[in-house]
Amino acid sequence: MRRTIVLFSVLCLLATAGCGGDDGGGSGELKPLPPILLSYGNNSRPYMPSPGSVAQQVKLMLESIGFEVQLEKQEWASYLNQVKNGKHQMALLGWSADYPDADNFLYVLLDKDNARVGSANNISFYRDEQVHAWLKAARVSHDPAERVALYRKAQEKVFDDCPMVPLVYTEKVIAYRKGYGPLSVELLTHPILRLVTEPKDGTLVFLRGQDSVRLDPGDVSDGESSKVIEQVFDQLTRFKPGTDVVEPALATSWTSSEDHKTWTFQIREGVTFHDGSPVDGDAVVNAFERQRDPQHPHHFDDGAWEFWQGLFGPVEKVEIGSHPMEVVFRFSEPAGLFFLQQLAQFSASIPSKVALEKYGKEFRVRPVGSGPFRFVSWEDDTAITLARNPDYWDGVPALKQVIFRIATNPTVRSQRLRDQQQADLIDNIDPETVPQLEGDDSIEVQRKPGLNVGYLAMNTMQPPFDDKRVRQAVAWALNKARIIKLAYRGLAQAATTPVPPTVEGHHEGIEDRVRDAAKAKALLREAGYAVK
Repeated sequence: MRRTIVLFSVLCLLATAGCGGDDGGGSGELKPLPPILLSYGNNSRPYMPSPGSVAQQVKLMLESIGFEVQLEKQEWASYLNQVKNGKHQMALLGWSADYPDADNFLYVLLDKDNARVGSANNISFYRDEQVHAWLKAARVSHDPAERVALYRKAQEKVFDDCPMVPLVYTEKVIAYRKGYGPLSVELLTHPILRLVTEPKDGTLVFLRGQDSVRLDPGDVSDGESSKVIEQVFDQLTRFKPGTDVVEPALATSWTSSEDHKTWTFQIREGVTFHDGSPVDGDAVVNAFERQRDPQHPHHFDDGAWEFWQGLFGPVEKVEIGSHPMEVVFRFSEPAGLFFLQQLAQFSASIPSKVALEKYGKEFRVRPVGSGPFRFVSWEDDTAITLARNPDYWDGVPALKQVIFRIATNPTVRSQRLRDQQQADLIDNIDPETVPQLEGDDSIEVQRKPGLNVGYLAMNTMQPPFDDKRVRQAVAWALNKARIIKLAYRGLAQAATTPVPPTVEGHHEGIEDRVRDAAKAKALLREAGYAVK
C-alpha cells in the first residue's frame, strides 16, 4: 500500500494533475510562469538600509527557478500608498515595533482586520480565519503562558501558508558627532532629543533618508513622519529612555476595572499646547475620538487612519470622566496587556484641539502639540525646522533648534556626518559604512539589537500568489545568508517568523527553509507551471 501511495504521488508531481495543492494545477497542462513585478521604496529603513540591493538579490534568486522578474523602485510616499491599496504583486517592506509585544507584529501585519484595501498594514492581504481566531484570543487574554501558546500556533500556520517571507532581523544603529548628546538607541522610538544636553543653545541637524509624509499623528504611519512627531507631541504614557518600560507623561496615573474593559486616566495639570491652549480632558478625548469616529469633524475624509484599527480597534468610546481632567476609555472586550504601551507610541499623540479647529486638514503641515519642540517651518523635500518649547512641562530642552534635512543615499549620509556637512545625527545607516564611522574619533556609533523584521510580501489577492505552493516556492528559492552578506554586510540575522527574538512570543522552534531550487521548482510544477 505504501509503495502505491508513493508512486501515485510521484506521478501527480510529474503530471501536475492537481494533487496536493490549494489552488489551480488541475488540468494537467503546464502553463508558463507569469512575469513578476517586485516593488520597493527608495527609502532606507532600519530593517532594510539598502532596499535596492535586497531587491536585486531576490530578483536573481527567483530568476534561477524560472521567474521573469522586473524591479520597480518608487518614491517612498507613493510606494506606501501603492502597497496599502494592494496595487502590487510582490513588495519589500518591514516593521519596527510600536510596542514590544508579538501582537504588534502578528496582528498588525497578518490579521484579516488589517487587510483593508486603502489602509492595509497586512500588505499580503492574508485573511486566514484560524490565525484570526488565535490572534483575537491572544489580544484579550491576560494569561502570559496562554498568549505565548496562541502566538506559537499562529506563527506555525503563517510559516506554512507563507503569505510573506521574513528575511532579516537587524540591529538598530545611530551615529552622531561627539559634542552632541547624550544620545542613545531607543528600543521603540527615534532618538529622544529632549535629553540632549550638549551643545547648550545649539542646533542639531538630523540627516535622514526621506521627507515626512504628514505631521498629523493620528493619520500617518511612516517612520520619517514619526521622527518629527515624537519631538513635537506628547502622549499619555511614554517609554523610559533606553527601555520598554512605561512611565507617566500627560497622564499622571490610571486605573482599570476588574474586567479590563474600562480604563480611567488622570491628566497632568497645568500643561499647555504650543498655541497656549490647555492640555485637558477635552483635548485628549478629541485626539482619540477623531480617529475612532468617521463622523467626527476632525476625522478628515481623505485620511487612512490605519493605526486606529490595528492598535485601538476594540475601543468603543473615549469620554470625559468625573471631572475635566479625567478621561475614560471604554472597550468592547478586555484591553490587552499591552494597552499602556500602545498609548506611548506616536499615533497616540495628543494634538491641540484649538489648532485642529483652526487649520483643519492644513494641520498636517502645521502641527501643534505640547512636546519639547514646537513646529516652525517645512520646506518640501528640504528641511523641517523645530524650536525648543520654553514652557515644556518636563524641563526646557538644552537644544535651541532641531532641523531635519534629507539625503536619500545612506552612504552620502555617513559621508556628510564625517565631513560635518549639515549632519550631526544619522540613522538607517549603510552597513558598509559602519566600520568607517566606528573608526572615526569624532563620531559616536551606538548599536542595539532591534525590534524589527524586514520581509518580502506576496499579494495573496493576485495570481500567482493566491496559490500557497507558489508562495512556498518563492520561500525555498531565497538564500537569506547571501542576502545578509551582500546587502547587510553581515549586520543582520536570518528571520524565521515575523516576530523577532527580542520580543516575547517569538517562536524559536521553527526550522527555517534553506534555499533548495529543486524543491522550489517542484512546487511550481505542482501548481501547474512549466519550469525547466
